[in-house]
Amino acid sequence: MPSSQFVYVLASSDQDYFAEMAAVSVATLHATTPDASVTILSDCETERRDTQAVRLLKDMATRWIVYPFDAHSPMQRSRQLKLGMRESIEGDFVFLDCDTLIARDISGLAGHRGDFAAVRDIGNPLPAILEMADRAGWALPRRCFNSGVLGVRDTPALRAAFADALNIWRQAAAEGVFYDQFAFWVAFERAKTAIEWLPATYNAQITMKSYAAIRPHIFHVFSLQFAERDSTVLHVLAKQLKHSGEINREILAAFVETGNPWMRLSRPGQYIALGRPVDAAAATLRLLFRAPG
Repeated sequence: MPSSQFVYVLASSDQDYFAEMAAVSVATLHATTPDASVTILSDCETERRDTQAVRLLKDMATRWIVYPFDAHSPMQRSRQLKLGMRESIEGDFVFLDCDTLIARDISGLAGHRGDFAAVRDIGNPLPAILEMADRAGWALPRRCFNSGVLGVRDTPALRAAFADALNIWRQAAAEGVFYDQFAFWVAFERAKTAIEWLPATYNAQITMKSYAAIRPHIFHVFSLQFAERDSTVLHVLAKQLKHSGEINREILAAFVETGNPWMRLSRPGQYIALGRPVDAAAATLRLLFRAPG
């Protein structure tokens, strides 16, 4: 049963940009998918923050669900919220990470055919994940999904798989391994959950291989070393929002119009992602014939 409910998980502090990233992402979602219903799943500490980003999110969201936590870092709260979101939310939904930019209408994504839908993860499992899985005797799937964009139906089987994933994460966290994605992998492999594999256009993981999708619906920017980077619209708009209290509407409108998330274009993969093969070929030639040094 199709649903237009889009869910974001947010646990933030003054030391990070997650609330600002979420505000920019939701702004792009509303600009491209006007009938989207947005649910924010958050913790008490984040909900009480009196920042412009949180105020904007409260204005743009249809619902804000608050879950109480004991004292934990925002990272730990965020991952518990994400792994527990199937139990916290009624009905079908599409989950979007805070570090996403919505370039095209994604209302059709809510109509995915399976009980669970995702895009393949381009990267390889980190050594800490492989070591933890080996110690615990957990089987990882041969084909892993990226948890930045997920289509989630409301079924007993999915609720059970999410609950198992949360338990797996808690066991790993007790040993100092806090990644959330692998907990989904282990739980879904254990449950033999059927996954509908979505085209890469619904989760273009651009810091890894931007050419994996042409004219993506969703760019997944990733938040690693976010404070030190300014390469995308998300980086620039989130930082401006944090420091000036405003989203630059001209930059936002330009992204929605062009679908170009990069502040500077130079790499062939960027042009391929934008559906500009001639420019990609020219960029390749420039790289090939660029003078050394």
